[in-house]
Amino acid sequence: MADRVQGPAAAAFRAALARFPSGVTIVTTRSEAGTPHGFTASSFAALSLDPPLVLVCLDRRADCFPVFLAAERFVVNIVTPAHADLAMRFATKGEDKFADGPFELDEAGCPLLPDAAAVVRCEFEQAVPGGDHVILIGRVHDAWTGSGNPVTWYRGGFLPLGERVT
Repeated sequence: MADRVQGPAAAAFRAALARFPSGVTIVTTRSEAGTPHGFTASSFAALSLDPPLVLVCLDRRADCFPVFLAAERFVVNIVTPAHADLAMRFATKGEDKFADGPFELDEAGCPLLPDAAAVVRCEFEQAVPGGDHVILIGRVHDAWTGSGNPVTWYRGGFLPLGERVT
């Protein structure tokens, strides 16, 4: 890849990105056979209000990559500090990510975190290539908020957000 940032420039790029705090999500779906799959993502954003669309970025090398490309639905769970260990588990390869997790299944069989800061359930809209990732675009089916505060990822660690200023 000729456009790939390498050497000292790559390290500087990673260091610059680490200075940008981002939200932490666990994105889940199920395979056609009903097996749950998921990954941790900090690249999540609202794309459109009308129609309601969100985007989340998935590494092409992720074990769950083909499952998400074939999925009809996915769920974005915005995690709280209580989910930090779970988010780290979903960021790794080859582990039983759903073992002993607090997930419940929605009516479509997709796993969701009932105690998440927020949950956004989506219908798969399209996938757009984006370098070593793919941008998954989802049409929001419904969403709800929980009582917990979200956590951010900043400089290689979790940074809880405080109470909202009124």
